[in-house]
Amino acid sequence: MRRSLWLAGLGASLLYCGTVSANDVHFIVDGVSGPLAEKLAHALPSVVIGSQTDRLEEAEMSASLRLKNALEAYGYYSARWTEHSEKGGKYLIIFSVTLGRPILVRQIDLKAVGAGHDLPALQKLFTQFPLHKKDILDQIAYEEWKGRVLSFLNARGYARADYSRHEIRMDRDQFWADIYLWLNTGTRFRFGDIKITGAEHYPRWFIQRYLSFKAGDWYSPKAMAITQSNLHNADRFSDISVTSDLDKAKNDAIPVTVDLKSMSAQHFKIGAGYSTNIGPNAALIYDNYNAFDQAQHVRVSILAAQLNRNAGVTYSWPVGAHLGSEYIAQASYQNQNLTAYNSNEILASAGRQWSLSSENSRSKNATVEALINSEKANYNVAGQFNNSFYIYPSVQYSVQDFRNVLRPIAGYSLTARVEGASKVWGSNANFIRFSAQGEWRKRLSRNWVLGTRAKLGAMWLTGPISELPPNLRFFAGGQNSLPGYAYQSQGPLAVDGAVEGGRLLAVGGFDIQRFVTQDWAVVAFYDVGNAFNSWSSFHVLQDVGLGVRWYSPVGPIRFDLAHPLVAPQTPAVRIAFSVGFSL
Repeated sequence: MRRSLWLAGLGASLLYCGTVSANDVHFIVDGVSGPLAEKLAHALPSVVIGSQTDRLEEAEMSASLRLKNALEAYGYYSARWTEHSEKGGKYLIIFSVTLGRPILVRQIDLKAVGAGHDLPALQKLFTQFPLHKKDILDQIAYEEWKGRVLSFLNARGYARADYSRHEIRMDRDQFWADIYLWLNTGTRFRFGDIKITGAEHYPRWFIQRYLSFKAGDWYSPKAMAITQSNLHNADRFSDISVTSDLDKAKNDAIPVTVDLKSMSAQHFKIGAGYSTNIGPNAALIYDNYNAFDQAQHVRVSILAAQLNRNAGVTYSWPVGAHLGSEYIAQASYQNQNLTAYNSNEILASAGRQWSLSSENSRSKNATVEALINSEKANYNVAGQFNNSFYIYPSVQYSVQDFRNVLRPIAGYSLTARVEGASKVWGSNANFIRFSAQGEWRKRLSRNWVLGTRAKLGAMWLTGPISELPPNLRFFAGGQNSLPGYAYQSQGPLAVDGAVEGGRLLAVGGFDIQRFVTQDWAVVAFYDVGNAFNSWSSFHVLQDVGLGVRWYSPVGPIRFDLAHPLVAPQTPAVRIAFSVGFSL
């Protein structure tokens, strides 16, 4: 007999939180223990019958049918049960189950043919087939394995992979089952012709930059999904469709159509938010994403916060075949009034950015940026007023590889920058400065995430540090550094005891997150480090804390309570919070 069962509702959860209503019905399975009891519980989620108490009988009958399906799916076709209900603060329906003799696997005929049958990873999957001779027949594990194998092959271009035979022959009277599972991987396909339609105002070469595949690459639904995401995140297109037509494949090449509808090239964005580092803030941003009909991007931004004000303009024009490759020109004015210093800075930069990634993806990229920077500043640090002018080149390397950039709980990022100035170029002093920051996160299980982070810096400077504007010195403190201390408030001290910033920086920490729902997590963290001038004068600070993360549709929102362990300051517990625009 041919048999293949799916359990409707098997993935539903039995966990129930909150106030129990007298019109909620809960189900209990008695007489079964271990993993099977948990599986049956998932098949019997609580239901709400409202004020219609006559629906209790209907709920009981429905649950009995779900229990029968679940028991058979896990191999117990001869199971019997009785049921009774109790009513206290809630309705309880209790099933007392006698499992009886299970169906055992007698024979397994498992094989693969086709172009990909000898793939090492596929052979490994075959060794992981969840059922063996004399095992109790588990049809859920059987179906899940079948789906996992097809997903594996489809992701690698075997778009017509299928099972020529997938059958469970069963004798319920003799309590045995034979499994026949014959896989045909089929041909491995490549991407064929790529047709781009719509969005006529944008050059075709520019749209092709958003494609994470090209004609001749192995066919991959994942690559098409990345392309869809890239185009969606470009803020240039409204209707986006990336489709393939397997029925029109020629010579094992599948044609793809990318159909787009343009948004208005000019956008205005107005927003407000709050960050503990700089207080309440607001932003006004103007974007033109298609200047001169050449996909050149102009951004004018005005950002105002309690402790920081910034106005800037950025002009970038794409070049090359990859996202992130572009020429850049930018200018900005910034005024800061922080705990450790006040400053006014005018900065202008121009240069080039190169993409090093072969896969165009917002979540995974690597770039190198080379700029020539000109900066004029006046500032007051540790009671010393000064003016400076610097011309300095900089080179920055950035790499990011997160599974989801809006939900950064698995992956890593690193940014490293080298810059230097010389009096020969008209600068106030000679310096070479290196800085780096990065984080790494790993999902330990469905609910647990481990994270580490670090910031490092080192500088060679001829002359006193007062020659440098504060943005080129090293400070510690703040939500992304040492959240138990005020933003940019820690570092070496001047003769009057005020913080003046340092030539070295070493800050690190780790955190562990526990998800309580799909998008909410609680976190515990520890940080250590400081800014300093020499290792012999390194005054190590530490903090610990607890917090909450909400992984919203626009990115993570953070609320932390941090306590400094060394040199505690008022307040003893510092709130670190950010939401909305962050300056």
